[in-house]
Amino acid sequence: MGKLKATKRKPEMPEKGRDESNKQKMAQKMAEERALEIEKFEIAAASFTKQVIAAFAIVLILIFLGAIIFALLSRGNGGVHSPTAEQKIAAQKCAGKTGVPEADMLEEEIEELEKSEKTTEGEKEEGEMPPDDTEPKSEPKEMPTEKPTKATPSPKLEKKSPDSEDRLPEKIREFEPTILDRLKVRNVSVDGRQLRYREVKPTKDVDTNVRVYLFDNFLTARECEGLMGAHTRHVQEAAKHDPIICFDSIKTLRNHLKDAGVKVKVSSRDFTEGTKCLNGSFSSQLKQHFHWSYSTSFYPGESKFSATFERRVAAATGLKVENGGKFQITSYAQGIGYKSHTDCVVGSRDQRDRFATILVYLQDVPEGGETKFTELGIAVKPTKGMAIVWNNMTPDGNCDPTSLHDASKVKKGHKFIIQRWYYYKSFYSLGKRSPEPTLPARETGQPRVSCDEYEHGSCRWYDEWNYDHIVEYEAQKLSLA
Repeated sequence: MGKLKATKRKPEMPEKGRDESNKQKMAQKMAEERALEIEKFEIAAASFTKQVIAAFAIVLILIFLGAIIFALLSRGNGGVHSPTAEQKIAAQKCAGKTGVPEADMLEEEIEELEKSEKTTEGEKEEGEMPPDDTEPKSEPKEMPTEKPTKATPSPKLEKKSPDSEDRLPEKIREFEPTILDRLKVRNVSVDGRQLRYREVKPTKDVDTNVRVYLFDNFLTARECEGLMGAHTRHVQEAAKHDPIICFDSIKTLRNHLKDAGVKVKVSSRDFTEGTKCLNGSFSSQLKQHFHWSYSTSFYPGESKFSATFERRVAAATGLKVENGGKFQITSYAQGIGYKSHTDCVVGSRDQRDRFATILVYLQDVPEGGETKFTELGIAVKPTKGMAIVWNNMTPDGNCDPTSLHDASKVKKGHKFIIQRWYYYKSFYSLGKRSPEPTLPARETGQPRVSCDEYEHGSCRWYDEWNYDHIVEYEAQKLSLA
């Protein structure tokens, strides 16, 4: 028998060793699976991030393209969404930032106009402020300082923004103006008194639409005395403060200084910033060199007399109550008058202008003080209670230059009048008292003196402030209807 070949057997792994080996394999497998999952997650996260970035980029591109399209559309619509400088100023005024009366501003700034490119020689003078020759002012007087007689080229109308009127208060948008295009003078009976008219015919051969009528005893002696007393007391109360003196231009200031024999160099720097008024101290220094008439005003509804007066005027003249402005009492001391002017603006296309004037003398004037129509050859002597009424415009709404008139200087005595203007086309703010501007800085109740265009105006003291002396307002008026 052959010998059996011995084979070497591998020793068997103990049970404990086998378990540990299996655990290592399982741990290794789990680690590999976890690493695979992490790798898959990282790949998915990277893909999602790329998608988010791509989506965000697309959104940015769409926004940018939308902005470009919006800008192009806005430009194509005439800039409706981008307010002009004038619109921004108007909006600030509406919000009360500049203190401009709401009603007055809305009536003046509904329609924008292009600024006139024509500059007068006087405006070219160094430091000279632009004179206002384009708009009727709101200051009342027998010889209104706010109504220069010379005509200026009317600026061209601009197209209104489609939503310009939509921004106005409803009461303004719905206001319906009335037209006053003729006098209807008649004899009437008032409180048992007969008011009879007579027409004063021109003594000059002139082509004119102007008609001048007189009514004796239009106001009673008691009414005249009451009005003079109220005016005098109000002037005395306001005269506790020296007035601030304002001029329509630096040229007018220089001419007045020349007339007064005052040799002092002045420039636009002498005016309070933002206004055409001298400061308080300079005004006080010049007070002794200037002379003026005095005017106080009251408005419809502020007294029983206002309703009595306007009803009487309507009955005797046909002048519509709704086309009337404020009432103004004016007094002229000895040596004071007012230069030739028209109450409407010659050459203006704006029919919101003074169609007719009624003026009543409150006392006799011994010498001087006549109301003279220089183109017609008519002169009316002041007689207590007498009313004089005339039209300034033609039936089609144009200012008639032959309505030129003046107030002769009072040579003896003291002249008192009450007057009211009636407008061809009424407007919302007509006859309404508006808030006063904050400029220039002044004491409560401090009056002003306005010296208007030198050739066709004089200086007048007022108990109220308007906006004609505000530089920004005047600049806007040059581009507004």
